[in-house]
Amino acid sequence: MSALAPAPCPAFLLGVNYWSRSGGPRMWEAPRFDVPRIRAELLQMAAVGLNTCRSFAFIPTFVGEQGVIDEASLERLSRFLDLCTDAGMATIPSFLVGHMSGENYNFPGQGDRSPYTDPELLEWQEALIAAVTRRCAGHPAVIAYLASNEMPYWGGRGAVPQVLAWACHIRAAVRAHDPDRPFGLGDGVMNLDGGQNGFDVPVLGPVVDFLGPHTYYSDADDYRQALNSEYCVRSLTYRRQPILFEEFGCSSTQVSEDNQALYYREVIHGCLSTGCAGALAWCFSDFDLEEAAPYSHHAFELGFGITRADGGEKPVCGELRAIRRLSDKLASPVETPPIRAAIIVPSYFNTQYPFCREDRARMRRVLLQAYTLCVKAGIEAELVPEREDFARYTLLLAPATQKLLAPTWGRILAHVEAGATFYWSYFGGDAPFHQGAWCQNFEALTGVRHQLRYGCFDLPDSELHIHGEGLSLHLSTRAGDSKPYPRAFLPVDPLGDNVTQVIARDAKGRPALTCARRGAGQVFFAAYPLEYYLAQLPRINEDDGSESLYKLLAQASGLVLPVIAESPLVQARVATCAGRPLLWLFNRSWREVACVVDAPTGTPLIGDAMPLKEGRHELSLSSKEVQVYQLAESPRT
Repeated sequence: MSALAPAPCPAFLLGVNYWSRSGGPRMWEAPRFDVPRIRAELLQMAAVGLNTCRSFAFIPTFVGEQGVIDEASLERLSRFLDLCTDAGMATIPSFLVGHMSGENYNFPGQGDRSPYTDPELLEWQEALIAAVTRRCAGHPAVIAYLASNEMPYWGGRGAVPQVLAWACHIRAAVRAHDPDRPFGLGDGVMNLDGGQNGFDVPVLGPVVDFLGPHTYYSDADDYRQALNSEYCVRSLTYRRQPILFEEFGCSSTQVSEDNQALYYREVIHGCLSTGCAGALAWCFSDFDLEEAAPYSHHAFELGFGITRADGGEKPVCGELRAIRRLSDKLASPVETPPIRAAIIVPSYFNTQYPFCREDRARMRRVLLQAYTLCVKAGIEAELVPEREDFARYTLLLAPATQKLLAPTWGRILAHVEAGATFYWSYFGGDAPFHQGAWCQNFEALTGVRHQLRYGCFDLPDSELHIHGEGLSLHLSTRAGDSKPYPRAFLPVDPLGDNVTQVIARDAKGRPALTCARRGAGQVFFAAYPLEYYLAQLPRINEDDGSESLYKLLAQASGLVLPVIAESPLVQARVATCAGRPLLWLFNRSWREVACVVDAPTGTPLIGDAMPLKEGRHELSLSSKEVQVYQLAESPRT
């Protein structure tokens, strides 16, 4: 990954989404554009350690009847840019702000016309972009542009070709007046939650200079929730494009102030350590705007700030200062080693094929659960759409997967025969219609033969016990969904070709995990949808030991773990900065954890941690603590 733009753009953008306390989205209106207050707010951002804020051209203020641009608002924008420069803050203007905090705001006279395709609306969008960009081009405070704020909420879903044409049109409008600054869409990459809203990452990737996920997520399992933001990043790193985490945050109605600070710590260090270009929190301040929409009907939106409505700092500001000090020490972009493990994202997650049924919320939980298992096992993995090239990966994972495209199964087998390791756990489907695994080369791939009976489901016991050499799993199979088909397992027998080995069996002696040699590689097949079971369970990942399966896969595939953290609750990540090896240690738990770490000598870069001594030694990390070290040498492999 890389910085968003060359110097003087900061190596890591640490910032917030910004509305002034004086008016929220209506800050650009004459009675509310309070220059002394805005100056003070920008100076407070800088004092907290921030270097960037995202700003918004609110459509109701900037655009009048017939698409006429309000010159007074543009003058205030120019004044704001100068105030940013004076305060030492950079800004990223967002042009088409028709959605904000739970409400949509159309152009006057827009009606139900689509901003993606309607010629007049496209002209109005182009006029707004041209007017704003002319004010921003060449200004030292502006470091990038965003086309919109969560455009799918305002523009709605669009066909992929229509959205592509719209995005190209918007980019051309920006480039006509400022050809140099990075450009993104501001759409939030919402397809990471499944489905297709038209903003398709592989299609739009060549149009943008960076990708910008937004996420607000909750989960019944604390560990999965802790890794969600990283899951979003790792769902995009296969693109090898800069990633700016444009939005994350939490309202004081949803979290205590102290725990808000811990959440920010976890998310921003995750972004920094994975090589993101930056992280922008939602948002700078709480508001005292109870009578104004959208806050009058979305009261929780009043409390997302890192500061209070009276200007006081919340505890999170201390975390932001500490991260800024670390970022200043690093001074260069963080680079991550090549990732050799891929979790395959079925195309069915985003594409609606004819007569196919998918529970995409279930699919997302399963993918996140698989990523969680990778972290617990010490595996650096990324999530890769099935149509992408797998050549760089030595370990492929298809967790609780019913369907891949027919050509994909063949590509996987060819990749295995060339030396890769493939793991697949069975999933019978989300519906009783066309149930079972849709794999046309099942025996050739897995080395086992299934014993299905048509229209019947082989249901597991309520408690599953799997045992084998170096592997012991115990988990419930009944949580969450009482339907039979998602819970079903696949009865299998080895083919008897002397290349398929039963690695583990269930309590009744049935094969539960097999391994088949295929050319220079191997295929592990789990007859139970293990990740599905786990994804349905609350508070399961801290103490269940399920990571032992993925540790087995890492060892079998030859993946190297450069630093060992012996507790599954502690994630160890090695990265580099300007050629210097770095180590992040994350306590992903809400409780204090003692963990034995095997690492080279290291000097702490944050907090009051003791230096690392070479070899194995025990560390104690408090709730959600993050430690960062500069290592004396690169870890031995």
